[in-house]
Amino acid sequence: MSACPACGNPPERILDGPRLRPPHQRWWECRACRWVGVLYTHSGHLETMRRLQGDEADCVFCGWEEENVVSEPFERDGERLDWLVCLACGRSNTRRLGRMADPE
Repeated sequence: MSACPACGNPPERILDGPRLRPPHQRWWECRACRWVGVLYTHSGHLETMRRLQGDEADCVFCGWEEENVVSEPFERDGERLDWLVCLACGRSNTRRLGRMADPE
């Protein structure tokens, strides 16, 4: 990736290494605008992640403060979820955001 999709500045690779994230995920961060995203090498899909604030931004696995990012919410099996990833240690977790509303 040569340019940040948000501001055009060159982004830097983060979470690089097989112990941190699977090899099909390439993580990028722009130091200029703080954009964070993951490129899935098998599909070419680039997903922008959102930085969390407050207590939610602190990693429950490693304790680093303000390192958690989340994906856009998605639906699976009638539940609304998002994907949380710590930029310091690379650990991740799917979070439940609630049930989808039943159509009436």
